[in-house]
Amino acid sequence: MARTDRSSLELVGRHHVLAAGFLLENGSDGLGLHVPHVELPAAQVAALVVAPGRYRGMVLAYREVVAGREPSDRFRSASSAGGLYGSEDAQTVAELDELASSNDPLEQQLTDSHFERLSENLWRYNRDDTSMTAVLRDGRLSVYWPASGYEMDDVVRGSEVDRVVQHPVYDESVEALRLDGEWMSYTLIAPSLHPVDAEMTRAATSAELGLPEIPRSVEPSGFVVGGENDTETIRGLTELNGQSVERVEAWMRPAGWDSPRDFDASQAGFLGRGDKLLATMARDNDVVRKLGLTHAELGESVRAAGFVSTRHGITDYIGAGDHRYSVQAQTSRGFQESPFRDETRGSADFQVTYERTGATVALSDLSGEMISRYGFYQGPGSPYRSAPEDIIRTFGDLAEKAGGEAEIKRIVAEVDAYHSAADAMGRAATGWEGRPTQAGAAAPSRPGSGTRRSPDVRGR
Repeated sequence: MARTDRSSLELVGRHHVLAAGFLLENGSDGLGLHVPHVELPAAQVAALVVAPGRYRGMVLAYREVVAGREPSDRFRSASSAGGLYGSEDAQTVAELDELASSNDPLEQQLTDSHFERLSENLWRYNRDDTSMTAVLRDGRLSVYWPASGYEMDDVVRGSEVDRVVQHPVYDESVEALRLDGEWMSYTLIAPSLHPVDAEMTRAATSAELGLPEIPRSVEPSGFVVGGENDTETIRGLTELNGQSVERVEAWMRPAGWDSPRDFDASQAGFLGRGDKLLATMARDNDVVRKLGLTHAELGESVRAAGFVSTRHGITDYIGAGDHRYSVQAQTSRGFQESPFRDETRGSADFQVTYERTGATVALSDLSGEMISRYGFYQGPGSPYRSAPEDIIRTFGDLAEKAGGEAEIKRIVAEVDAYHSAADAMGRAATGWEGRPTQAGAAAPSRPGSGTRRSPDVRGR
């Protein structure tokens, strides 16, 4: 725990200190944080025992006695709390009855409940796949569980404590913990692990961010999900993920038009009413490949920027090659399911602006998955389209690898001219006189390109 202001910490064990509502542990695998779930005067604890939970795992059960009130039997775990009642708790209540009548001191009850004494004030229970730490000091009992969540576990383990700070919460100021991680500095307010005032200190790898790998599989058609495909393979697809292209395409259109009735369908659509799925994918595949890039590279850029923004609250993002960006995110409590029915979903939109050039693109966490898996950037008629060329020119490392803005413009114009001509020939051959597909449209890539959108969620 280097760089720590020791005056703001309270030592309770050789490797444990209290600070800003957390119990900090300097373990062999890095920094550990524990948050309190039980805090009350020790004199009010008449009995205490570790017992099986109602559904799974172990809980801390205790009897609280307060003058002028009836004794209260309660339980706590890392994820739940409540009273003890009913037949399922009868055995635990009987144990508390026996302990309360024994008048054993609280230290003895902790020992009898298989807490190991680590120091004068510290006990640790670590068995039955349950870990909790009890602290007895100044006449108070505090019981802590390991903190976890918000994709912060690995970040916390690799962090060092900087100092305790005062952080504004509503109309008051509370103590908070400022930490320096391997790739960002941030503040935590107990008991949450959701970072605030987070700042990136350098670009982070996908592994450091904790981004899950995109699974790779090969369809019977030869189409590689999570890999690269030639354009002719895309044009020849009849199925994706076991569903006909016609059904996927219909489900991608704005809900209520010609799509199947489905609660998870998108109101705005992944495709415009006149867009064709395979023609859109073919055009975008040619743009990306002719610029010397892969969908995996574009998808990873989108996923990383969205991850640090929505999970860690980063607004000043440092990407690959130390390029700097401004990221503004908007999240929702709901989800939009992927139209490919692959069990992926999204709940956030974010806008990325490249500081050096001002290039901007509107994205979503679901877009990152669809790009990485299928090379799908949504249709030109959808307000949620993020064209590959817009992504490339916004992310500095991609733009450099593609050869710069002049080369991007040249390739886009070349590809769009080819696909427009091919589309016209196809319509002439079939005698179709309807509205032409937008798959080869050059610009704009998406209505309102570069502006804020409503969250990419169900009913969007």
